[in-house]
Amino acid sequence: MMPTKSLTRALEWSGYLQRKISTNEQLKTELSQDILHPITADIIQQWFTQASGQPVHQPMATEQCKQVLRKLRNRTFCALMVRDINGLACFEEVTQSMSFLADLAVQQAYMSIMQDLVHTHGEPINPETGRPMEMIILGMGKLGGKELNVSSDIDLIMLYAQEGETTGRRPLSHHEFYGRLTQRMMPVLSELNADGHVFRTDLRLRPDGDAGPLAWSLDALENYLITQGREWERYAWLKARIIPVKYFEQSSPKEDIAQLKSLRTPFVYRKYFDFDALASLRQLRERIRQDWQRKALNRNGVDSIHNIKLGEGGIREVEFTVQLSQLIRGGRMPSLQLRGLLPALHAEIGIGLITKEEGLLLENAYRFLRRVEHMLQYREDEQTHLLPADPERFAALAKAMNMEEPAFRSQLNEHRRVVSRAFRNAFRIAGMGEEPASGSHHSDTPDNTDLSELIQQFFSPESHEYIENRIKALLNSSRIRTLSGSSRTRLKKLLPTLLETAAKTDDPQLTCGNLFDLIEAIAQRSAYIALLAEYPETLARVARIMSASHWAAGYLIRNPILLDGLIDWQTLMQNVDFSHIATQLSKDLDACVLQDGQPDVEQQMNIMRDVQKQVSFQLLAQDLSGGLSVEKLADHLSDLADLLLEESLKRIWPAVKPKPEQTNEQVPDYPRFAVIAYGKLGGKELGYASDLDLVLLFDDPADYALEVYAKLGRRLSTWLSSMTSSGRMYEIDLRLRPDGDAGLLAISVDTFEKYQLEHAWPWEHQALTRARFCAGDKAIGKRFEQIRRNILLKERDREQLRQDIIDMRAKMRAGHPNHSGMFDVKHDHGGMVDIEFMTQYLVLAYSHQYPRLLDNLGNIALLKIAAEGGFIPEDLANEVADAYRTLRKTQHAVRLLGQEKARIDSNLLLGERKAVDKLWEIVFPGTREQESNPSQ
Repeated sequence: MMPTKSLTRALEWSGYLQRKISTNEQLKTELSQDILHPITADIIQQWFTQASGQPVHQPMATEQCKQVLRKLRNRTFCALMVRDINGLACFEEVTQSMSFLADLAVQQAYMSIMQDLVHTHGEPINPETGRPMEMIILGMGKLGGKELNVSSDIDLIMLYAQEGETTGRRPLSHHEFYGRLTQRMMPVLSELNADGHVFRTDLRLRPDGDAGPLAWSLDALENYLITQGREWERYAWLKARIIPVKYFEQSSPKEDIAQLKSLRTPFVYRKYFDFDALASLRQLRERIRQDWQRKALNRNGVDSIHNIKLGEGGIREVEFTVQLSQLIRGGRMPSLQLRGLLPALHAEIGIGLITKEEGLLLENAYRFLRRVEHMLQYREDEQTHLLPADPERFAALAKAMNMEEPAFRSQLNEHRRVVSRAFRNAFRIAGMGEEPASGSHHSDTPDNTDLSELIQQFFSPESHEYIENRIKALLNSSRIRTLSGSSRTRLKKLLPTLLETAAKTDDPQLTCGNLFDLIEAIAQRSAYIALLAEYPETLARVARIMSASHWAAGYLIRNPILLDGLIDWQTLMQNVDFSHIATQLSKDLDACVLQDGQPDVEQQMNIMRDVQKQVSFQLLAQDLSGGLSVEKLADHLSDLADLLLEESLKRIWPAVKPKPEQTNEQVPDYPRFAVIAYGKLGGKELGYASDLDLVLLFDDPADYALEVYAKLGRRLSTWLSSMTSSGRMYEIDLRLRPDGDAGLLAISVDTFEKYQLEHAWPWEHQALTRARFCAGDKAIGKRFEQIRRNILLKERDREQLRQDIIDMRAKMRAGHPNHSGMFDVKHDHGGMVDIEFMTQYLVLAYSHQYPRLLDNLGNIALLKIAAEGGFIPEDLANEVADAYRTLRKTQHAVRLLGQEKARIDSNLLLGERKAVDKLWEIVFPGTREQESNPSQ
C-alpha cells in the first residue's frame, strides 16, 4: 500500500499529482514502491526498460518513443515530488535524476529520428574518416551542469563534424540532413499529448539564435566563436556538456569531440583575462537585474521580489556570482572549469576566492531557493518561479516546505539578502577589486590635453626632451602602428594618465621609460591596455614598482600576465601560504586532461610556470614594500622551488615508469628517487633568478632502475628548464653530481656514498656543507642526510684543508676578475664568498669535535655556532654574521636596480669588510698574499 502520510502531504500541495493519481491507477501502484528508495540513474533505466520492453541502446519507432518517454517522465516527476515534499530526497537526487532523464530522452529521440532519416536518405559519412557521423548534442545551462529543475526547459545546441552528403538514393547535404534531424527531434521531446510532454526544448542558445541554422558544423561554429562570440555566450557555454548519443555501430566521434573541446575551452576560459570584457560582464549583470523587471512590467506590474529566479536575491544572482569567478580565473586554474554550480562554489572556497563563511551562506541560500523553485513547479508541473501573492497559497507553500509561514518567510528573506549582497560584490569576490569609478582613469586631465603641455607641467626641464622622444618612438613603433584604430585611440587616451602617474613617483623619468617599455610590450594584447584604463589604481601600483626596481620593471614587462595580480593589492600583500598553493596547484594540474584521459603535459608545464611567476611576483611586491627581509625572502623562494620540484616529480613519474607488461618487477607508485639541492637552494639563499644546483639520487634494486631513473632525471631537467609559451621555470645545473658532466645523470645512493668517501675532491665536500634533501622519496632523503653527516664528521688534516680551500678561493677569484675600481660585494676580498669559504672550513675542520656544526642552518647561524664551540672569537663571529647580512642585503638591492654584478662604491661597507678580513686572518693566517697569487 502507498504510505498514506507521504502521499497526503504531496496531494495537499500538488493539483498535478491529484489529477494523475485519480486517472492513472498504474502510476499510483508504481509510486507506492518508487518512493521507498532514492531515485538514481540505474532505477530510471530500469523503468525505461519496463516501459519499452527493450534495452536503452536499441532505437524505437517514433510514436512508441513519444509514449514511453512521457510515461517515464511522469513516473520520475511524481516519485521525486513525493520524496522531496516529505524530506526524503536531497537536492542532488532531484536535479541529477531529472538531468539523467533528459539525457536519456535526448538519446532516445535522436535514435528514433536517425533511424527514419537513414532509412530514407542514407548514412551521413565523415569524408575524412569514412565512418558514419554521429551528431554532437550539447546540453546547456542547468542540463549541462546536471542540475536540472523538475519542470525545466532543456537548452540544446546541435552540431555535426563535417560537411558532406548522405549515401542513400535520396541524398541530402549534411547541413540539411542534420537540420531535419534536429527539427524532427524536437516534437518527440516537447509536443503535448494526453500524457503531457517530456521536456520543453529551446535551441536559441545556438549561434545567431533563432536567425541561425538549427544545426551547425564545427568549422562554422569555430568561425562564429572567433569572429562573433559575445560575453554572454561565454557565460552560456561555461556549462555546455556533450550528451552522449550513438546510433551507428561503426561511428567514432572521439576526434570530433576533441575538436569541440579545443574550441570551447579557450572561448570560455581565457588564460590572459580580457579586462576589456569586464564592461560586458558588468552589463550582463545589469541585464540580469533588468530582465525580470522588464518582464514584470509586461505582467501587469508584478513585483520582481516574487520571482525567486530572476528577482533580487534570486537563483540567477547566485549563478552569476559563482560563474563570474570561473570566467575570470578558470583559464589559469583548470580546477575551476566545472559545470556544476555547487562543485564550482566549493572549488572557489578551496582557492580562497570566497571565504568559507560566505560560501556556506551562499550554498545554503542556493539549496533553499532551488527547493522552493521545485515546490512551485510540483504544484501544476509548470515552469514557474513566482512566489504566491495570495496569503493562503503562500502559507500552503510554507507547509509543503515543512515550515511555519512566519519562519519560512523570514528564512526566505534572509537567504535572498545573502544572495543580493554577494551579487553586488561579485567582482570583488572574483578578485577584481572594487568597482572602478566611472571615468576615474582620466583623473582631472581631459582626453584632448596636449601631451607636451603635460610634460611641461609634470616633469623637470631636463626630462622634457627624453620623454617627448620616448612618446614619439612609442607611437611610431611597429607594434603600435599595426594596432586597430580603436586600440590606438584607447592607448592615446591612456597616455595622459600614464604621465601624471609617473610624475608622482620617486624617479619620474625612469618610471616613464619603464612604463613606455611595458606599453609597447603589451600593446598587441589590448586586454592589458584595458586593464590599466579600467583600474587606475593598478597603473599607480605598476608605476611604483617600476620606480623602485629596474629589475622588477623588466620582470613585469617580460611577464605581463602578472599585471592582474596588482588589482587586489591586499591579497598580494598577504603571507604566502605554501600549503594552500601546493593543494591548489595539484588540483589544477589534475584538471589538465586531454580528451583521451591522458594528462595535458603542455598545459601542466605552463600552469607550473605561471604559479612560479605569480608567487615570485607576490614576494617581489612585498619585498619592494619593505615587508620581507632578505633572509625571509630567500626562505620563501627556496620553499617555492622545493614545492615545484616535488610536484614535478609527481607529474613526470607516471610517464617514465615501466609499464607492468614491460617488467616482472614491482614498479612503485612513487619513484624511489630524491632531489638533493646544492648551492643557493641547498643553503636556502635562493634569489629571484637563481639557477638550481641539483644532484639526483635513487635507491631501487630493480634491473630497470639505472635506465629509468636516468630518464626521469632528463625529463625533470626538461620539465623545469624548457622554454614554453609561459617562459622557463628554472635554469638547472647538474654539474655538481659525481664526475660532473662525465657522470651519470642520476646515481644510486650507494654509488654516491662510495664516491664521497673515496673519490670526491675537497671542494665537493665544501659543497656538501650546503647540500640538503629537498624533494622526492623521504627515506632516500634521510639516507642522504646520514651520508652527509658521516662525510662531514670525518677528521681532516686542517693544514691540508686550509690549503685546499685557499686554492679553490684563488681559482674562484681568478674566474671573477674585477678591474672596475668598485667593490664586488660577492667576489672581492671582504665579500660574501670569503664568509662562505670560512664557514665551510669551520664545518669541515671542527664538526667531528662539535657536531652542532653539521646542521645546514646558513652561514649566519653556523658562524655563531662555531663561536660557541670556541673555534673563532664570539664578538668577531657576531660582527661577521652582521656583515654577511648587510652584504646580502646590499647585493639584493643592487640586483633589484637591474645590475648584473653587485658592485658598489669602494668606500662603502668598510667596517663590514674589515671584520671579514680580520676573521679571515684568524681562520687562514698569512694566506691573503697566497690567495691573491695562486701560482705560488
